[in-house]
Amino acid sequence: MERLSIALLVIIPLLFVLFAYVLYTWYVQIKSQNRMVTLLKNNSNKIINNSKKEITGDETEKNWLAKKLMFAGFEASNAVIIFIFVSLTTGILVGLFIFTVIRSPIAFIASVFIFSLIPYLILVRIIKRREEEFNLYLKEIIDKVTSMMKSGVGFEQGLKKSILTSHSEFTKKVFSIYLNEKDIIGEDKAFEKMFTLVDSKELRIFYLTVSIGRQSGGKFSNTLEKLRKTLHDQGEIKDQITSSTREIKIGSYMIIALVIFIYIMMNSTLKGVLNEHFFESDQGRLQMFFLLVWVAFGLFINNLLTKIR
Repeated sequence: MERLSIALLVIIPLLFVLFAYVLYTWYVQIKSQNRMVTLLKNNSNKIINNSKKEITGDETEKNWLAKKLMFAGFEASNAVIIFIFVSLTTGILVGLFIFTVIRSPIAFIASVFIFSLIPYLILVRIIKRREEEFNLYLKEIIDKVTSMMKSGVGFEQGLKKSILTSHSEFTKKVFSIYLNEKDIIGEDKAFEKMFTLVDSKELRIFYLTVSIGRQSGGKFSNTLEKLRKTLHDQGEIKDQITSSTREIKIGSYMIIALVIFIYIMMNSTLKGVLNEHFFESDQGRLQMFFLLVWVAFGLFINNLLTKIR
């Protein structure tokens, strides 16, 4: 038991330090993206001239979690409080359940900390799916607008028709802001409000293309055609990279399956000694708990390393 305590004193701090490092790296990336969003919310002339003037407004004053909830579609004023409550409740309930199985305060504290993050991981997944859906139908809209403009239809008219014929209700909701409020609050402000509903780099590129294309002269349909080709090429490259990284993820799962198979074989050879230790003793259950936490942490890191950005 003394050796176990010493091992836990080493493993737990190491686990938390690694997890804190991953969170810090992710936080730095988010801050960098937010700075880019702030620049893109400025007038296109200010973007071109590299102006560093800050934006003031209600949307920019929202905290980080509130913006995330907006991206996921939770627009209620008390969404942040509800989300924090759900996260803490999830962590505590799961921690209590694990505590009934493993009578260890260390396991309870670790469970509360780890499982409180589950709602956030679900939130990130929802945001990702909404972003992918929007980007898919945004490319479809750009294709239709480009074709219509080459046929002699104006940009505004072509965009409106393309939006109304879109099969994605979420995409229609985002672009309805542009259609309904552009003439009232201006094009730049309309796009600002759209940026609060979806975290899409493609939408920001579309905004810059529209803003610059209107002011630079020339044939605007050619500019949209280049954007359309760029987005399609980007999608093809992403599919190729996804296929390559999928092999890495499959390899990780195969290693875990191999470890489970070896465990079953060894337990059978040793006539159930491993099961007796890991599942019928408090010390063994605690060891198994941290082994599972470590495996899950490894899969999480592997997913981050192979994530497409």
